[in-house]
Amino acid sequence: MTPAINPAERAQVKHVHAFLDKQMHERQVNKVLHGFPSVRLWQERNVPVKQFLTERRDRRERKAGGLSLYVASPFCPKTDPERCGYCLFPIEVFTGMGQLETYLPYLEREGEMYTGLFDADEIVSIYFGGGTANLYKAEHYPRLMAIVRKVFPNFRADAVITLEGLPQLFTKDKLLRMKASGVNRISMGAQQLNDDLNKLSGRPQTVKQVLQAIEWCHELDLECNVDLIFGWPRQTPERMSRELEQLLKTGIRHVTHYELNVGGKSDFALNHRHELPSEDENLELYRASTELLERYGFRQLTVYDWEKPLPSATTALYEECTRDFDGNEMFGWGFAGVSEFPGTGAAPGWNYMNHTVLRNYYAAIDRGEFPVECGFHFASEDRRLSGLFRSLQGMEADRNKYLAAYGVDLLEEYRPVWQALLEREWAMITDDRIRLIGNGVFYTPLIQTLLGSRRMEELKRSLISKTLPIHPLQSAPQ
Repeated sequence: MTPAINPAERAQVKHVHAFLDKQMHERQVNKVLHGFPSVRLWQERNVPVKQFLTERRDRRERKAGGLSLYVASPFCPKTDPERCGYCLFPIEVFTGMGQLETYLPYLEREGEMYTGLFDADEIVSIYFGGGTANLYKAEHYPRLMAIVRKVFPNFRADAVITLEGLPQLFTKDKLLRMKASGVNRISMGAQQLNDDLNKLSGRPQTVKQVLQAIEWCHELDLECNVDLIFGWPRQTPERMSRELEQLLKTGIRHVTHYELNVGGKSDFALNHRHELPSEDENLELYRASTELLERYGFRQLTVYDWEKPLPSATTALYEECTRDFDGNEMFGWGFAGVSEFPGTGAAPGWNYMNHTVLRNYYAAIDRGEFPVECGFHFASEDRRLSGLFRSLQGMEADRNKYLAAYGVDLLEEYRPVWQALLEREWAMITDDRIRLIGNGVFYTPLIQTLLGSRRMEELKRSLISKTLPIHPLQSAPQ
């Protein structure tokens, strides 16, 4: 428990409760989740990529968790409705293999711009995502891996190399070539095991294709994760549980089960919002899935990641489930790739994102420029919040490690928040850690929003002041 609080702090706790009461019935996944700050505030257009990565290299600055690599593919098959009805990620519609034949040389040329900047880094994980990374032909995968190894020759012996794709686009031949190229984990974006819902989102896959792809992975000794989404139109706990149980009976050992994100101008937001479960109903779906996964012997690794470990296993199957204040840095390569280099207290680093329009990505590389669309330069508080957000995705924060990393007492920094969470039985606090429990895990995005709210308002005000025209009186000498 936290020490007794004074009357002024009690007023702050009351304010936190009011904030939670007001926000908890809104959709949680539209809030900040994985990192800080929101990409909407990444407004720096002239990110000094080579300068700060050169300084990082010369300082021999390394995170204990190593360097993770995300390699993006821009393309997704066309669906009706567009983007499966709900997706908000930047993508380009796939029209033919010629697009991939054009893209791969640009990916290679972008990699060449980073020559020498990562020579001393050890790669602990690679994630081939997108887009749809299994649109390539089988013979493309050795070429894709060769492009990666040209820039990053040093892989950790136990590096997890994941390739994400749609179930219906996996073939046994493709999986064989992926494995021969070094891929050792498949992530399948099934999203649902219901043919009627597939039709609603315009996805041509069938339940049979999902189960077949899982079977091939098992035959080839490839670790396999399946993504499923809850919160679909007209979904009930009973219907969701039947579909989730069908997946668990395949013997799969890693499941990502997360809430449907509905927003923007997507078809679901415009035309099906009235059919969606309420946020209170989504909480019931989350509880039902948690109970089922635990009954099947799965343990929760993050807010939405679940693993069924082997008896001898001591580490997570998927490296992104590890959370530490001195964890991984990430280099995002390709169209819309996101890079995270938080730096140190003495030299705060950057987050930056590559162009999200493919022609702009190509044009920047043709000009010999890093294809960066926008970035964000951390201040000390931003580094702390970014690390805390990632840690809370793993449902807890180590107080001693937070103090060692940032020189700040985590409990004291946000005492009214932790006190309110204790009173709601959303958290437990010990001498060495703060852990989210019960419904607090489901409301992680809301808790993150609360923790970052003051700093977000500061950043928003700063952004407005930079974009508004200066009144002549404001620029007069004082």
